[in-house]
Amino acid sequence: MRSLAAVFLISLVGCGGVADADANESDAAPTADSVALDDVADSTPVTEDVATPEDSVAPSDVLPDTAKPDSKPAPPTTALLRPDKPLPCADPAVVSENDAGKVHYVFCTSMSHVWRTSDWVSFADVRSSVSFALGGLSDNGKEIGGWWAPGLVYSAALKKYVMWVSVPDAQAAKVDGRWDTRSIAVLTAPSPDGVWTFEGLAIDAGKGEQFIDPFMFIDKDGGRYTYWKQYGGGVSSSIMGARVDATWTKLVAGSSMEVMNGYGGPGTWEDNVRENPAVIRDADGSYHMLFSGGHWFDDSYATAHALSTCGPLCPASTSGGWHMVNSGDRGILQVVRSNGNASFTNGGPGGAIFVGDDRIVYAAAARSKSGDKTRYLMLDEIKWAKGAPYVDTAGHEPLGY
Repeated sequence: MRSLAAVFLISLVGCGGVADADANESDAAPTADSVALDDVADSTPVTEDVATPEDSVAPSDVLPDTAKPDSKPAPPTTALLRPDKPLPCADPAVVSENDAGKVHYVFCTSMSHVWRTSDWVSFADVRSSVSFALGGLSDNGKEIGGWWAPGLVYSAALKKYVMWVSVPDAQAAKVDGRWDTRSIAVLTAPSPDGVWTFEGLAIDAGKGEQFIDPFMFIDKDGGRYTYWKQYGGGVSSSIMGARVDATWTKLVAGSSMEVMNGYGGPGTWEDNVRENPAVIRDADGSYHMLFSGGHWFDDSYATAHALSTCGPLCPASTSGGWHMVNSGDRGILQVVRSNGNASFTNGGPGGAIFVGDDRIVYAAAARSKSGDKTRYLMLDEIKWAKGAPYVDTAGHEPLGY
């Protein structure tokens, strides 16, 4: 098994490319956190897939960030989903206080829940204490219940937390209850509970374009990167990557590239959907991406893995560029899946992110006493083979199912 701890940033994505100057960070030790488990059943819409963005520019004099290794949480005995008290959360995004890896916050699609934990066993829902200042954002964008799949990072250089999130665009209209145009908004805050202040749109969609699933990553050299899924309108269906300026509010002009096409094609397990990119770098300098494929609303939804050995922004056409790699374990292509499992008929395991090098956090609509259609927070241990992770169960299914 390879060690991935060296440059891990949980809820950001890393692309290697042009290196930024190094900067030293000093992280203050976070305080101990509360442990009460609170549960409210929730329903969370998610997305399909297809779209593209436009770069903006503007570096600043702010020092670059430097990635900090994340400490390992206490080993779980089972998945986080508990039949009696599951934790509702679609598209989880994780950030730790001051990037110290001790107290973690898990933000969910539509900001329906914000789970806080210091051990990945006991959780408190602190959503009621999280506040937003959304001046300058469109009325459509201010509909927080319509926000999808946030990405989070702590910037030591800015001494701020940064959130990128897919929001309904000003020109969007609701079609069959879903917004038809989505942009990616940037918010910053002095602490995970806010106040989260709207800074602008990192990607401003044209009519019918959908920009979703942003993920931010700080590389070992301090380079800042983002990944996202795009589709619709006049853009390609792609998982994209780009460098980010020092303010974490803009893409670096000319840096955007397609990391992977946004569909698997007829007859593939992904069918017509690839989304939810999440990236880390291992100690050997290779980059690993988790992504979701299939349909979020049924048991076809699953998580797979791609690898780049030539940097975070290395196209598939380049030797060593982004390409799918599986563990070969039991002949299964996916890292974790639930196809054919009656406990996941309303949504398989997707939206996964790494927690260190031996666990993944994700969401799935697992059967529970709270209902079968809500997606819940899950955590599983992973093993590595042939340079790829997998959940070590008979069918690579969530532990206990």
